[in-house]
Amino acid sequence: MFDNLIAGMHVGRVLPEILVVVVAFAAILIDIIMPRGRSTRGVQVVSVLGLLMVIAASFFQRGDTGQAFSGMVMIDNYTTFFRILLSAITLLIIGVSERYIEITRIRIAEYYLMLLFALFGMLLMTMGQDLLIIFLGIETMSVSLYALVGMTRHKHASNEGALKYFLLGAFTTGFFLYGIALVFGVTGSTNIVDITVFLKSAGSETPIIAWAGAGLIMIAFAFKAALVPFHWWSPDAYEGAPTTITAFMSTAPKAAAFAAFLRVFYVAFGSMSDGWTMVLWWIAVVSMTFGNLLALRQDSVKRMLAFSSITHAGYLVVAFLTFGQQGASAILFYLVVYGIMNIGAFLVAIAVNRNEDDDKGYHFDDYKGLVYRRPGMAIAMLVFMLSLAGIPPTAGFFGKYYIFSSAVSAGFVGLAVIGVLNSAVSVYYYLRLIVNMFLTERDEETEGRIFWTGEMAQVVLICVILVLLIGLFPDTLLNAARASVAALL
Repeated sequence: MFDNLIAGMHVGRVLPEILVVVVAFAAILIDIIMPRGRSTRGVQVVSVLGLLMVIAASFFQRGDTGQAFSGMVMIDNYTTFFRILLSAITLLIIGVSERYIEITRIRIAEYYLMLLFALFGMLLMTMGQDLLIIFLGIETMSVSLYALVGMTRHKHASNEGALKYFLLGAFTTGFFLYGIALVFGVTGSTNIVDITVFLKSAGSETPIIAWAGAGLIMIAFAFKAALVPFHWWSPDAYEGAPTTITAFMSTAPKAAAFAAFLRVFYVAFGSMSDGWTMVLWWIAVVSMTFGNLLALRQDSVKRMLAFSSITHAGYLVVAFLTFGQQGASAILFYLVVYGIMNIGAFLVAIAVNRNEDDDKGYHFDDYKGLVYRRPGMAIAMLVFMLSLAGIPPTAGFFGKYYIFSSAVSAGFVGLAVIGVLNSAVSVYYYLRLIVNMFLTERDEETEGRIFWTGEMAQVVLICVILVLLIGLFPDTLLNAARASVAALL
């Protein structure tokens, strides 16, 4: 009987998630066993090797699809897509962190452990076919991120950002749980398949409590994706966090949030999609516009990238609003592209910033004449800024093209026009950085030591190559996104 129970759980289908947990516990043992001065390096090596195994397991198991754990999780091509994406982002961040956490005086192995636990939570979010599993994933991710934001305890901005993120995140947890309770009260289940069957059978007579529950769940996802007006935590948390963590938070958790958002609202609440049209329309418009307006006012490159991430989240909502395969494919494509170009941009920002202990660092003026000091670094940042602005032939251009074309195809022409106009506005603050790097003479005040390691150079080079390759050959990634979405819809 016990053997039949284990066989019915299909444990082998969640091997990548099991590996993440095993790697995390192995890292804990290494931190305990090895001398304090060497444990951090040991934990990093184990984490990198473990994540390579996770990516390999995800790739080779892509054909083993189906439910597991009594239908609470779903393993399909959609899950595999996000497994590889999230693990790859985490791998890149861990790979460049050793020297950075030394200069920021973190020097604790818990930095890597929290990244691994955050990854585990995000993987739960992407595979969850039950609202409770998604909730456990969100909380595992969030608690880890709260700790990561506050890792630089000697910095006031880090403490403030962590506290704001924690308080608002805890408040949002109540919204999500209450939404689950209301949905369960109506449908009698928290399983996405059961909820789908009930709401489709209800048709136009969907109970008002189901609408209320879905609305509260949408608020929680909007918070995790940093959409206006649930974005107020993000600028302070992004600025206060170690910059490697800012790069991680602006990419991986956002991807995980949209992965779960798509599965819940395209599947469970798909029959209610018409009711969310105006709500999502306004969220998209306000997020794109408000994020741009705030980014225009920033003198800090780090805060500019933080506010621009709100704008990019608004672009994703434009595609989300179509409630179709074309829009969902555009979202997956854009999440990959945004992750690549944002990580690259933040790594260059780390290198140029002259004083990591300065809470008000990362000034635009620090980039004056960068092309004369470090031409390779300036060219890399040029590629990332052009891609973020959506200039061809970069990957960012095709990401925005697919998003806005999906909106036009679904009849949201006005929304697509607003998105294009916002994209044009964003060119100003990206171009401002480019002008400082290439058209402004360097002076003594901008002559500072460049923090640059071999690992950072390798990752930045990989990001530059990927941005250009995807821009030249976008069909490969788009076809992978379409195949993944086909498993969802």
